[in-house]
Amino acid sequence: MIRAALLLGCALCLPAAAPPLTFIPVQPKFAAGTSDYEAIWRTDGARIVRALEATSGLEFPQVPIDVIVSDGRPMASYDGRLIRLRASYSPAYKKATLVHELGHRLSFVLGRRDGLDDHRLLYLFLYDAWSDLYGRDYAEQMSRIERRLPGEYDAAWTWALSQTREERQARLRALRENRP
Repeated sequence: MIRAALLLGCALCLPAAAPPLTFIPVQPKFAAGTSDYEAIWRTDGARIVRALEATSGLEFPQVPIDVIVSDGRPMASYDGRLIRLRASYSPAYKKATLVHELGHRLSFVLGRRDGLDDHRLLYLFLYDAWSDLYGRDYAEQMSRIERRLPGEYDAAWTWALSQTREERQARLRALRENRP
């Protein structure tokens, strides 16, 4: 009963920006983290969408997204209907993670690309979106944090940031023009 009340209370579809997001805590103990993400979306959602769309040259599909908040690893499903976020992150990293996962969602519009993994594609515009939203120092700090994650994050950031913003934009333009 408590869980159902929490789900109804916290699973608000906030109309701050497109696409519509519904934030859902997996368990009651994640309600505070869920509220943090809701507040970010309410305050910055429209700006986040504008920054991601402007830096990628893509538009978000008008498909609702369920945002599951837990302590699992953040991710975005390939069908674009589910994002998972970690409740325990710091306020600054919650913003970065929400923008990161929404960036994945937006990049799915381009489809899978041979030779270009998900993070290399995302990093063609994520750094610029973070910079436009919160400043270059913030983008530098968040990319440094992500470089320490296990896997190919460091290599993907090194590859993307070895290019200028203009070079990243040109690469994105070519990808958009050659969509399947």
